[in-house]
Amino acid sequence: MRLLWTATLSLFLLMMGLEVSSARVLITSIQGKILEADEKGGFAGTCVAIEGDYSELRVVGSEAGKAPRICIDRTRENVNAIEFRNVAFVATEASEEIRTVSFEHDFLSGPQGLVYSSVKLKGFFATATGVGVSTGNQIWFTGMFEQAGHDEIIGEELVQEVGESLDSALLSGETQDQFVLSGPRSLKGSLKFTLLKEGDKLILESGTAVVIDHIERRR
Repeated sequence: MRLLWTATLSLFLLMMGLEVSSARVLITSIQGKILEADEKGGFAGTCVAIEGDYSELRVVGSEAGKAPRICIDRTRENVNAIEFRNVAFVATEASEEIRTVSFEHDFLSGPQGLVYSSVKLKGFFATATGVGVSTGNQIWFTGMFEQAGHDEIIGEELVQEVGESLDSALLSGETQDQFVLSGPRSLKGSLKFTLLKEGDKLILESGTAVVIDHIERRR
């Protein structure tokens, strides 16, 4: 999947007349459809608007009046982060297909030296009616850090399957790793999940993110 994503991203950038090495816009792929950060508006260059219909999947806002987006987090000084905001995925058809979402952004500056990098998954699965448990649905979330052309998985893949209990539908996971940063770096994420029945939902809270942070913040 990583090779396929890299090849697709490179082809897209070349078609747009851009050099792959200088591509610093936030780019997202949902079910194979590539989107990039808005260049106009109040969130110009920092968010990808992802509302819409994709293959057997609809993306809507998890809160009324708030558009679903994937954004660069610039709310804390010297932090590199990409996070989901107000995102709900809804199955438009019953299917055992694994849905896929990927994202990537290059950061030219940020924390230097020894830092933590973490992947955080927060949210829940729900049925179309909100009654009962969406048993059998699964999720896999992986974050990657790249420096000098080398990819490293951050910690380990976060994996969860919904069982028979309500608690099993709640998502609250985190994994982390340490790296030594000395220059430009990239953050990447790969989200995969199933929504077995029509109307099943995956809601991601804004804490769902891939983050590079100062080690001092963890002490």
